[in-house]
Amino acid sequence: MLKSNPILRKSMESTAYATAPMTKAGTWSKIFTLLMLVTASAGVMWTLVPTIGEGLLFPLMIGSAVLGLVLALVITFKPNTAPVVAPLYGIIQGVFVGTVSYFFESMAPGIVGRAVMTTFIVAFAMWFVYSTGLVKVTQKFRAGIMAAIFTVMLLYLFQIGMSFFGTGLPFMTGSSPLALGVQFVIVIIASLALVLDFDFIARQVEARAPKHLEWVAAFGLIVTLIWLYIELLDLLYRLANRD
Repeated sequence: MLKSNPILRKSMESTAYATAPMTKAGTWSKIFTLLMLVTASAGVMWTLVPTIGEGLLFPLMIGSAVLGLVLALVITFKPNTAPVVAPLYGIIQGVFVGTVSYFFESMAPGIVGRAVMTTFIVAFAMWFVYSTGLVKVTQKFRAGIMAAIFTVMLLYLFQIGMSFFGTGLPFMTGSSPLALGVQFVIVIIASLALVLDFDFIARQVEARAPKHLEWVAAFGLIVTLIWLYIELLDLLYRLANRD
């Protein structure tokens, strides 16, 4: 069985019929906890940036992104650490979300509010189509979304590598019709990844996975939500630049 977040692939192995099994209620409570940690941390960072100076904006952004990746790798290879590491990840990613949001808001006032609202609308829509069976998560569906996520990751890595040489992929930046189309497709992929997260939770609960996987599943969903939010910020900013 495949997982929507490639970085969590190893974390999905579980022991069936655990003595303290994973539950939907427990998982959703942890999702809410991580979401509140991210939101609170982002809010604190948003209010602190004017005080500490915008010169620290990019160091905080890059530093929190790198530290968040390290913590994600810890959860990936040591999923039993998730009850401790996942909340810490939520706080660190809140710093990242707060700094990125402040950066975009400074260039396009009002964009953050629209991105937040759109993210939750999309998340609810994806939950609705999954829970009602409008979208069936088959093996082919999982494989297709995983392949799409892997392709997006390669494009971003290639873009980052080329940026060190002062160049890049033209369709990954700017507001041309092609760039907007590519960005819109990436948003769709991130949205569909949420469906795989919901399916992961349902399947692990059914298999009576160990209790600590509630934190792993919550972590995975938060990773996807943050990814979707950042991609929506980027898309809305590019659309604003065309006005």
